[in-house]
Order: sequence, then structure tokens, then C-alpha cells
Amino acid sequence: MTASKSNYKPPSNVLKICILGEGGVGKTTLTKRMITGIFDSKTKMTIGVDFHLYKTAIMDPFAPEDADDFDSIEIAAQIWDFAGEERFRFMLPRYCKGAVGGLICFDLTRFSTTKYIQEWFEIWKENAPADAPIILVGTKADLLNSDEEKEVAMDTMIDIARQLNLDKFYTISSKTGKDIHILTNEILNESYKFNMKKLANK
Repeated sequence: MTASKSNYKPPSNVLKICILGEGGVGKTTLTKRMITGIFDSKTKMTIGVDFHLYKTAIMDPFAPEDADDFDSIEIAAQIWDFAGEERFRFMLPRYCKGAVGGLICFDLTRFSTTKYIQEWFEIWKENAPADAPIILVGTKADLLNSDEEKEVAMDTMIDIARQLNLDKFYTISSKTGKDIHILTNEILNESYKFNMKKLANK
């Protein structure tokens, strides 16, 4: 029997996640590191949008904190990696629809890549479901050589997060793997929780 469209609900463990940001900030490299655990320094410029399917498992984020044993949850993350060049930006609104999580990225070593973050964020807010989680990500932390550079980068990160009213942000390195695992777990868990609540309210 085929369910009618009115009764159909997408599986709770299928998560659409968008990665946004200017060209050259390392979105594709980050995506590949998240999925494969491998750093690929020879990624090509994304044309339009790339789609990746990441099958993994997370611990049940709704499980009681004092639980001794509970099952992990298998999920399939549909990761949409968007080209950052302006000529492709018209595609973004429709692809943000239905997303349950997002990462908005900039290059910690090139503050020019923060110029259009507000624009990316507004597109997300206007087209993704209301209150869908989005995390600010500063990439290429391995290229910050001095304590002064690291301090300036962190100050910039905090300022942007404050402007966008985001309480979650990470500085990462796809090359060294710095905080990639933590970021991946965070976005998968937050996206799963949001998706479950969204489906429950339908």
C-alpha cells in the first residue's frame, strides 16, 4: 500500500544539512573531512551545489543523562555544499528549504570572507524552517601562527556570533582535524533533535 501524500512523513533519521559561506573558505574540504576523516588538499571549486550522503550513528540525544545503556541511532545526513561565488547565490534559497541544520563558514585567515556572512545568514533564516540550528565555523585554524593572530580570530568569531545571535561557534582545521569530530557530533545531534520536534508538531 502506498501512503497518501497528506499522510507521508520523511524518516526522522534523514537529515538535510547545508554548508554555507564564501568561495575558498574550505567548505568542500570540511565536508570531506567530516565524512571520511581524510584531509584532501586538492578539492576543486564547487559549481552550484554538491550533494553528499553521510551514513553514521549518534547516541540518542533524548536519552536520560543517568542512563547506563541505550541504543545508538542510525542516521543519514544529506549534506549540501554550496558554491560561495555570487553568481551561484540565486540557487541558495530553494536549497535551504527543508534543511534541519546548517554550518555558516568563514576563513579565519581572510577576514574578507566575513563580508557577506550577514547575507548568507538572512537567506538561511528566510528559507530554512524557523529555529533550525545553525553553527558559525571559522576554518583553517592551522594557519594562525601567532597568539596575536589567534586572539584576533577569536575576537572576530565572537563578534560575528553576537551580531547573528548565535550561541554556538567553532574554530576548526580540516588539515589537522582540530574540533572536526566535536563539530560533526554537534550539528548531527542538534539537527536530529530539531527534526524530531518538527515531525512531532506536524
